[in-house]
Amino acid sequence: MAKTDHGLWATKMNPSPVPSSHSKFVAPLENFSRKDLDLAGGKAANLGELIQAGFPVPPGFVVTTAAYDSFVAEHGLGETISRELHEVRGTGTVIRAAFEAAPISRELQESILAAYRQLEQGLVAVRSSATAEDLPEAAFAGQQDTYLNVAGPEALLAAVRRCWASLWTDRAIAYRGQQGVDHQAVKLAVVVQRMVPAQAAGVMFTANPVTGARDEIVIASNPGLGEAVVSGQVTPDHVILRQRRRGWHIAERRAGRREVVIGAHPHAGTEPAEGPATAGGLALPDGAFRELARLGTAIHRHFGHPQDVEWAWAAGKPFILQARPVTALPPPPPRANRIQRVVASNFAEMLRIRPYPLDIDTWLPALGSAVEPVFGLLGLSWSFRQMIESEDGIAVRFQPRLPRPTWRTLLAPVRVAAHIWRYNPLDWQADPLLQGIEAHARDQASQDPAALSWTQLLAAVREAGEVPFLAGGEVRRRYFPGAAFAALRLRVLLGLLGHSAKLGTLLSGAPNKTSEANHALEGLAERVRADPDLASAFAGHEPRDLWLLLDGQPAGRAFLAELRAFLARYGHREMMISTSLQPTWRDAPETVLGIIKGFVAHPPHRQEGKPEWELAKDEVLQHRLLHNTRLRSAFLNVLAKARTLFQIREDTHFFATMPLPLLRRTLLEAGRRLVAAGALDAPEDVFHLKLAEVEQAAGSRPLPTALASDLHAAASRRKSRRARLADTPLVDPRLFPHSAPQGDELLRGMPGSPGLAEGPARIVRDTSDFDKLVAGEVLVAPYTNPSWTPLFRRAVAVVVDSGSLASHAAIVAREYGIPAVMGVVTGTQTLRDGQRVRVDGSQGTVVDLTSSSPGHEGQDRAAQPR
Repeated sequence: MAKTDHGLWATKMNPSPVPSSHSKFVAPLENFSRKDLDLAGGKAANLGELIQAGFPVPPGFVVTTAAYDSFVAEHGLGETISRELHEVRGTGTVIRAAFEAAPISRELQESILAAYRQLEQGLVAVRSSATAEDLPEAAFAGQQDTYLNVAGPEALLAAVRRCWASLWTDRAIAYRGQQGVDHQAVKLAVVVQRMVPAQAAGVMFTANPVTGARDEIVIASNPGLGEAVVSGQVTPDHVILRQRRRGWHIAERRAGRREVVIGAHPHAGTEPAEGPATAGGLALPDGAFRELARLGTAIHRHFGHPQDVEWAWAAGKPFILQARPVTALPPPPPRANRIQRVVASNFAEMLRIRPYPLDIDTWLPALGSAVEPVFGLLGLSWSFRQMIESEDGIAVRFQPRLPRPTWRTLLAPVRVAAHIWRYNPLDWQADPLLQGIEAHARDQASQDPAALSWTQLLAAVREAGEVPFLAGGEVRRRYFPGAAFAALRLRVLLGLLGHSAKLGTLLSGAPNKTSEANHALEGLAERVRADPDLASAFAGHEPRDLWLLLDGQPAGRAFLAELRAFLARYGHREMMISTSLQPTWRDAPETVLGIIKGFVAHPPHRQEGKPEWELAKDEVLQHRLLHNTRLRSAFLNVLAKARTLFQIREDTHFFATMPLPLLRRTLLEAGRRLVAAGALDAPEDVFHLKLAEVEQAAGSRPLPTALASDLHAAASRRKSRRARLADTPLVDPRLFPHSAPQGDELLRGMPGSPGLAEGPARIVRDTSDFDKLVAGEVLVAPYTNPSWTPLFRRAVAVVVDSGSLASHAAIVAREYGIPAVMGVVTGTQTLRDGQRVRVDGSQGTVVDLTSSSPGHEGQDRAAQPR
C-alpha cells in the first residue's frame, strides 16, 4: 500500500496531536524510528517508525533508556545487579525490590508528567521496550511488563518504575541467558500511549507461523482488550486469510470459546469478565478482518519481512499497538506440481533418516544406479543424488526434480520396443546378472575388513556400492519395459472385458523375496510355538536378551542354527535405506527376534483357499470371449508378464542390497583406523566425513597431526549441524499431496490399497515397536520398508504418514488385501494407541469410531468388495 494510504489511515485514526515537547529523558513516540533501538528499545522504535510512515498508532511518548541509565546510576543499582547475578543467586528478586523502592528524581518526574498532560487523556497504557526486544532473531515476547488503563500521575510513575524492574524478572533473566544476551548490555525504555477503548483486539501474523505460507495472514481476536489473547487466557477467534488477485479472501474461520474478556475498569486498571456467547459468530465482521489484512500487508511491506502485529479495533477503526518480526518462521512451503508432490511423498519413506556426508559420496550414488538406467533407456536425464541439496556435505533438503528430456528421448520408442522384443519378463529370474550379484556378495561376505589394507578397504567400499546396484539397475532396464507394456495391455483388456477394477488385485500377490522371507519367519515362529521351552523363553524375555539366553540351552542352540541360516539368506535386509550406517537384520538380529516374538504371541491370519488374485482371475476368465482357447491363452500370457512388474522391483532391490552389511562394516573399519590415528572420537564419526577426506587420510601414513585435526574439526562441525537439523525432515511434509479432512474424518491422504476395515490403532514408529502390533489392529507408521513387511500379516489396515500409490506400504498392502491410506502426514501424531478407527483405502480417509454408536463395536474388519 502506498504511503499516501498510510496518511489516510493516520488522518482518520489520530485526530489528536502527539506531544511535541522532549528532553533527553522523554520524547514523543513519533520522534523515533528503527535506527533508535538503543535509545527507545525495540517496541518504541518500531511504533515510532510506523507513526512516521502514517500507520494508525495511538499517540504517546517514550521514557528513554537514558532515563533508565540515570535512575540506575543515581541509586547505585548497577552494583546490585552485578552482585545478585554473578556473585549471589543469579535471580532478580533483590534487584526488583531495589528498583521498586528507589524514588524517581524530580527532574525525570516533571518530564514524564509534562508529556502525560499533553496526551489530553487520563487513561494510558504503559509498556516496556527493552533494547533486546522485538528483534528478527529473538522476540523476547512477554518477558517485560505492560500495564493497561493506568490513571493519574502517581499510578503512571509507579508503572514506569515497575516496567524498569521487570527487566530483572527471573523469566527475563533466564530467557536472555538462553539467547546468549549480555545482561549488563540490556537497557529498558518505557512507552506511554493513549488507551484504545477496544471493542475487540488480538494478534495478526502477516505470514502463517505454522506453515510458513507467505500468502496467508493469520488473525486471532477476542472481544475486549488483547491481553486475553496475548496471555493465553482465552481460545480466540481464529481466521486465516489467503491472498487472491482481487485482495484478501477468508479461507478459514473458527469462532473461539471466549472463556474470558479482559476489559478496562471504569476508574483504572483492567478486570476480567465472562466472555459473551459466540452464537457461531466472530468478534468482528469479515470486512474488519480484510481491513486488518490490508493494514498488515502494508506493515509487512514497510519493514520488508513478516510481522507479528498486536492490534485493537475501536469505533469501526483499527489501531496498531505493536509490530515486531515473526521469529522462528518456517521457510515458505515449497512450490511443486502434482507429479513432484507424489515423488516427494514416495521418497519421504526412503529418506526418513538424513543421509550422512559419507553416504552422499558412496551410498546415494549406488541407490541411484539402481534406477537411473531405466530413465536412460527413455533418454531422460535424471540423478537421484541431484535431488539431495547439501551444504558442506550435510544433506539439508530434498528437491523433487523430475527427469528432463534430451535429444535421445526421440529414440526412446525404438529402444523400448527393442527391449520388449528382446527381453521376456517371464525369464528375468534366469538372467546371469542375478547370479553374478549373489556370487559377488558371497565373495565380499568372506572378507574381514580388519585384515584389508587401506587400498583394499577403499576398493571394497567402491565395489559394494557400485557393482550390485549397477547390475540390479541393468536387470530393471532390460525387463521393466516388457513388464510395464504387459501391465498396460492388461489394463486395456480388462477395460474391454468390463473388469477394470480388478487390475490392482490381479497384479498383487506375486511371489517375491520379501514374501519368501516372511514365510520363513512364520516357520521360525511355528518352531518356537511347538517347543514349550522356546515358547517360554520368547514369552518371558525381551528380544535383545533372547540370543544369549537361547545359546545357553540345547533347544535354543538348535533354533539359533536355523536363525543363522535365515540371516545368511535374508540378513542383508535394511531397516533404513537412506544411510548405510543403520544396522541390517544381520547386524541387529534382535530386530528379527522381535518379529518372531510378535508372530509367536499373535500368529498371523492365514488365508484359506485361493488367494484374491486367483479368485479375480477365475472371475475374469468366465467372460464369454475368453472361452476361446487362443484368446484365453493370450490373456493368461499377458497376465503372467504383467505380474512380474512389482516382483522385478522388489527382488532387484533384494539382490542389489546384498553387500550392504559388508559396506557398513568396511566404513566402520575405516572409522576405527581414524580413531586410532586421533582423527575421530568414535568409529561412527567417519560418516560425518566426505569420501575424499577418508581417501586423503588413507593416503597419508602416518597421519599428519594437522590433517588429523582438520578431519576431527570437520566431523565435529558437521555432526553439530546435523544435530541442529534433527527435528527438520529432509523431505518437507508440506510437499505431500494432502487435502484437509472433511466432516468426521480424522485424516485424509491418498488411496493406497482399496477396501474398508475397522480396528484399534497401533502406533509403530520404528523396529523397536514391531512386537507391539497385535493381530486385528490398524498399523499406523511414519513410513515402511521391506523390514516392516511381516507386520502386514497382522494388521487389518495400514495408515502411513508418507508415501503414495507406488510406495512400499501400498504395494505390500495390496498384496495382502488390506486397505491402506498413504501420505496422511500427521497420522502418528493425530492417532493414539487403542483408538478405534475406520480406514477407507479406496477414498483415502481415516474416521474416528471411538465415540460412534455401539453398532460399531466388535467390527474389527468390514471389507468392501474390491
